[in-house]
Amino acid sequence: MEWLLLSWPTLILLGLGLRMALRLTYGVRGPDDGDPLYELLRITGWVLIVLGLAPAVFAGMYSVVGIIIVILAAATFVEIITQRRAAQRRSLCALLAVVVERKQRLDATALFGSHALRGQVGRKAKQLFQSLDAGTPLAAAVTRNPRALPREAIAYLAAGNTMQSQSAALRELSRTDHSEMTVIWRGSVERLAYLACVMTVMVAILTFVMIKIVPQFQNIFSEFGLRLPAMTQLAVVASQLFVTYLAPPMVFGFFLLFLGSLIVAICYLCDIPVLRPLSDFLFRGRQRADVLRILAVATEQRRPLADVLDRVAQVYPSATIRRQLRPAAKALSGGTEWHEALFKGRIVSAAELALLKTAERAGNLPWTLREIATRRQKRSIYRLSSALQVIYPILILLLGALVAFFVISLFIPLLELINGLSR
Repeated sequence: MEWLLLSWPTLILLGLGLRMALRLTYGVRGPDDGDPLYELLRITGWVLIVLGLAPAVFAGMYSVVGIIIVILAAATFVEIITQRRAAQRRSLCALLAVVVERKQRLDATALFGSHALRGQVGRKAKQLFQSLDAGTPLAAAVTRNPRALPREAIAYLAAGNTMQSQSAALRELSRTDHSEMTVIWRGSVERLAYLACVMTVMVAILTFVMIKIVPQFQNIFSEFGLRLPAMTQLAVVASQLFVTYLAPPMVFGFFLLFLGSLIVAICYLCDIPVLRPLSDFLFRGRQRADVLRILAVATEQRRPLADVLDRVAQVYPSATIRRQLRPAAKALSGGTEWHEALFKGRIVSAAELALLKTAERAGNLPWTLREIATRRQKRSIYRLSSALQVIYPILILLLGALVAFFVISLFIPLLELINGLSR
């Protein structure tokens, strides 16, 4: 066991070296199906990496800095896995667009023989292409295998029933880029994880100070007949209230937070986005941008907007957007102009409504819809970034003020005690 604890960097380097050797040996095309040597070496490499990381993780959990690093590393790992799957799904959209455009039938085994897509997305993609090879329509195949493509894919396919419209919709979806939002969101998660770690350590330290240190100050001052300073008395009252009323629920709350974060991380690793309703509510602008892009594709393909909006209102994956689209689709079916219906459904603002009317008269409506969608998406990014830049420093200052209060309240009695003994 001692050699494992001391040689963990070597194990990690050996595992990474073995993985790199496999990539260099087998190249881009990868191994043949069922290659036993490749599977043995791949599993051996991962085992060496895990054996090397395990002692480092367990050793890091014994220090405050190690706990923070482990939590941030875990959050980053989950984010990398989810973003890799998102990139694979966008690539698959581009591939499907080519296939639909050329009206080709696909052989899933030939397509994935080179291991172009691995993991859970690759397995779902194989099932999707097998459904297409069996003659299933594209929309029905995507509905049966929703995790093979981005979740908005079924809504984009509602832009038209023709193969040309579906190909254009898939191309539009493959070009959507959420990298900026991902970077901001990742920064938010990492900062929240850091604050949660700091708060947990602070609660543990303050609990020890309130239970052990502050009562000793009271006993010392009572023995010498001295009076505690007012600030220290306030700290004593706060400590008593904290120990009596706040410590148990806070400890229980932090335990639930840690357990919930662990469950959420496992769910995302298993491709179960449990926080999707919350993200849909917080980032409604990005969802509305998707609706505008779908309408841009439908306009280019000269599809009836009333039918397109009605189909999107039925199949869009976000319940919040569906509730906004249904009144707009109903108003559009009742004879209201499409841009007025979007305005009544709060999909576009008054300024964007006037812009859409002008663009329709000028004949550049698809470009305008895409520009409005891009602006909506950037606005969501700016709002999240601004909130992060404002709230995070305020929380840091509040934590610093709390620490300063208890440090000063425990330092002042020492000066009072020295002055009292020197008299």
